[in-house]
Amino acid sequence: EPNRETQALTAGEVAKGSKHGCLSSFRKRLFGGTTSVWGGRCAPFDELDFKQRDHVPFSGWPFQRVHLDPYYARAHDYLHLGTYSYRNSDALNDHERKVIPGLSDQTWQQDTHWKFSLPTHLGKSCRRRVQEAENIQVILRANVTQLLVNKDASRATGVEVATLKGARFELAASRVIVAAGGLESTRLLLASNRVVPEGLGNKFDQVGRYYGSHVSGDLGEVSFKNRANDVHWIYEKSQDGVYAKRNLRLSEEAQKKHGLLNARFILTHPSFADASHGSSVLSAAYMAKRFFKGQIPPEYSKELSSPGFHSVPKHLQNIIFGIPSLIKFSLHWFFQRIIAKRKYPSISLKSKVNRYTIHFDSEQTPNPESRVSLSEKKDQFGMPLVKVDWKFSQKDLDSVMVCYELLREELADNDLGEFTQTPEESRSLVEKGFGVGSHHIGTTRMSSDPKTGVVDQNCQVHGIHGLFISAPSTFSTGSFANPVLTTVALSIRLADHLKSASN
Repeated sequence: EPNRETQALTAGEVAKGSKHGCLSSFRKRLFGGTTSVWGGRCAPFDELDFKQRDHVPFSGWPFQRVHLDPYYARAHDYLHLGTYSYRNSDALNDHERKVIPGLSDQTWQQDTHWKFSLPTHLGKSCRRRVQEAENIQVILRANVTQLLVNKDASRATGVEVATLKGARFELAASRVIVAAGGLESTRLLLASNRVVPEGLGNKFDQVGRYYGSHVSGDLGEVSFKNRANDVHWIYEKSQDGVYAKRNLRLSEEAQKKHGLLNARFILTHPSFADASHGSSVLSAAYMAKRFFKGQIPPEYSKELSSPGFHSVPKHLQNIIFGIPSLIKFSLHWFFQRIIAKRKYPSISLKSKVNRYTIHFDSEQTPNPESRVSLSEKKDQFGMPLVKVDWKFSQKDLDSVMVCYELLREELADNDLGEFTQTPEESRSLVEKGFGVGSHHIGTTRMSSDPKTGVVDQNCQVHGIHGLFISAPSTFSTGSFANPVLTTVALSIRLADHLKSASN
């Protein structure tokens, strides 16, 4: 269960000027990790994410998507996601329905969707299987402080462990799999510097580099014309009972033509914090989110990063004058979210004036100067704290804004609607939201060449037999999608590799 003293070990340092969230807010140090608080949103990476793309520096994985597909399917079982298919035609009723009817199919493709896990807390769902397994021993409240290797750092030999009550011991092992999340796995490699001063797997100064996340936020609001009343904004259930949300994506050809990063777009409600939306539900949700700040999945609490409450009188006015709609929504939320096993993913409201916010999720360019290193400060075990210096590039921002322009022009050319913000206002909105914290990607990236990464295609640290990393830090590129599904798929793939190597 969560423990304050143990959770305090997630402390770390954010470099001055970096738009990165508090490190302890986005990591949960307990059995099951951050699956205890995630929102459940899933999608596999696209085929193009695994390819080398000329317009995306340092892109390309050591294998293609087809090699991961069987493991994505098996990951669906662990995450309770139903059948492995993200094509609307395979999984959704009325599969021809579009998010925004009338957009050009050559540029904007509307054939895929997000799926939503229960969300599954892996620490709970797998607990009994782990307890009953004869070949697994779980030691809780035991903190690995050093990865042990032989004299020439060519082979893993075990781990050093410490507890908050003062016990210290070593565990011998010929194979060690570090599955401690993107930041902590990286910290362990760097801090394990007794044999090699620069840390394990860091011969070419690659550990901690290429730190990426997902840039996400709002492009602005679009006021749709009357004939576009059938825009699709709501969550629905797939044919096997899993919540889904249709999305927009730029075609691969459009991405190549304009040199864009991979992204997804959905229709959603206005910002909770902006009381001008006039919604009693959104105002009540904003007030509740402020009160329960820290207990909400990071991807749903990003806009709560600023301190204090905003426009409280206006929010209270919205609530008071909208009590009937608030009561109706509360009943829906109680039955479909609070007590339901498969929870309604998030607030989704129909706009009375046919105006919706365009929300985006975009990949980030791999950047060797965006990095994780060790702080001079130490925790109570004497381990250096992690220090994060997350950077985004101009390309990350420009790619989102080109998407905005393409969508704005498409809406205007087909007389579908228009953004209520000017291009300058939308750019300011996107820039303001450029900040991350919850997805820790790329710092032990997968590569064929040890000079450009940390682990090989089997997630084994280059040059160290028996030392493996199972975390989103191994992603060569981050794609547009939340990392849990791909992390689980890679973990199952690694398990198969280890079994095969043992036979």
